[in-house]
Amino acid sequence: MRMQALRIAIVLPTPDRPAGWCTRLVEQIEAEPRFDLRTLIACPSGMELSSGNGLIRTWYAFERRVVGKLQGSDPLDGADRPGKFPILASDDHLAIVGMDLDVIVDLSGRAVGIFPSEAARLGIWYPDFLRRPAGTTAMAAILARDPVIAISLLRGAADKEETTIATGRLNTKFLATRNEDFMLEKAVPLIVNALKRAHQSQASELPSLPRSAEPLQPGGSGLCTYLARLGGDGAAKVVEKVGEKLGARPGMFFLKSYAAAWSEFDPARATPHVSARNSYFADPFLWERAGALYCFFEEFDYRTGRGHISVGRFEDGQLTDIQVALRRDYHLSFPHLFEHEGELYMMPECCEVRRLEVWKCRAFPHDWELHATALEGVVAADSTLNLIDGNWWLFTNISDDAFLDMNTQLHIFRADGPDLAKLEPHALNPVVVDAREARNAGRILDLDGRLYRPAQDNSHGTYGYGVRLMEIEDLSLDNYRESLAYAIEPDFEPGITGCHHFDVRAGRVVMDVRRRVGGFAGLARGRPASRSATGAVPRVGTAEGKVSAALGMRSARSQYLRGSE
Repeated sequence: MRMQALRIAIVLPTPDRPAGWCTRLVEQIEAEPRFDLRTLIACPSGMELSSGNGLIRTWYAFERRVVGKLQGSDPLDGADRPGKFPILASDDHLAIVGMDLDVIVDLSGRAVGIFPSEAARLGIWYPDFLRRPAGTTAMAAILARDPVIAISLLRGAADKEETTIATGRLNTKFLATRNEDFMLEKAVPLIVNALKRAHQSQASELPSLPRSAEPLQPGGSGLCTYLARLGGDGAAKVVEKVGEKLGARPGMFFLKSYAAAWSEFDPARATPHVSARNSYFADPFLWERAGALYCFFEEFDYRTGRGHISVGRFEDGQLTDIQVALRRDYHLSFPHLFEHEGELYMMPECCEVRRLEVWKCRAFPHDWELHATALEGVVAADSTLNLIDGNWWLFTNISDDAFLDMNTQLHIFRADGPDLAKLEPHALNPVVVDAREARNAGRILDLDGRLYRPAQDNSHGTYGYGVRLMEIEDLSLDNYRESLAYAIEPDFEPGITGCHHFDVRAGRVVMDVRRRVGGFAGLARGRPASRSATGAVPRVGTAEGKVSAALGMRSARSQYLRGSE
């Protein structure tokens, strides 16, 4: 039996010309058959939010004027939607109640308490930060050096206590205005996912999650601290750009591998594999062929600012005979390898051309032909195609906002195989909205009969701060559940600033690691590449888990105890 569509109204600050993020939400709700967008409601007048500290307000207005406002999509044009849905005044309670609504989504932060309890069956939903003065949440996160910004979707009603029904975590940016814009953009998938879950459950009551702590509102001294950090971060970025021009390879990734059981992996003792050219190595995938173990990876050229796929072979623990495997006139990375019916395929990231590509191997390891494409026009990163319990599942990180951010949302599709001719979207896409766990960091791993999804921890203002292994507990087209099993942070040797990829095969573990400065080509540590052609981890609670935590792989419990969440 088909479930009734969720009846929705949206409160907009300016219904005739809403901001880009508001437009995206309206368009996504309109396009979803499970939703019935019945009306837009004009923002209530005469209910201004607290203006906050005067100095903060003045600086934020100045910073906003200098930086500008992201738009990213055309505003709604009522002329293009004649009769589509009415625009009601917020005090037209009779008409609003007559809509027989399930949810009122408030994008103004001002609508709670003005509607009668019968206005919406599931109450009024709103992002928590919209209830605070503009920019204060964004600046408070920078001042507190929070590894992530937590945003929450709250539910309020005239006769019920305010509750948290969904949460997301975002990587902190160094500008308050950009933080604020980023929170607005990411409120969209958070709201859409919560609406899908509400429709799926058809529940009269929603989950009540723990409330996030209210951020401390910054004052004059906080503004001084913010400005000092802003200057320091800006200078660091300038130095990084200069270092790149001089060939110092700032933010350089390199590979580390370790020949042992995955449960004994120790990143501090692993062998480094560093590029001898003006490039770096990242996104390693292992593959066996004819008794030898190969590693395919991204090789990023600092000179061109573009990556290609290289491949090397392990001999006596060293990565040798490095050659180009696949090069295009656009950026390639993340060379996910998989096999089907005796054929080897590669699905590298090529988000620059806005599509997925599957390449078929004609002669191993560096002769490939384009086999299939999918998701044309979509910005998708770090995709993996995995055969699980007889079904092919595509895990991918899709951007649909003005930031082109691919670190915060995980999407899943059921596929027909390497042809990618048929993709069925998961009912709850995006199934994860979390910068610490959404982006893929390698293939799905079957370790001791359990499935793990390596995920990037994009926090601390860093791309690729760490790696998390998420244990997949439930996977179907209607449900997805995973939990944190292990975490690797960049604290296993001096000078490391991040690590963001993990793979296991044939008794060897490989990951990539990032240094703040890589050193000049030819002078880096580790054995150089020999030539170039042109053209996981023990379970939580086990004795092994305690040992691995001491080696650098932390269990979920030990990670939480550190208070870094």
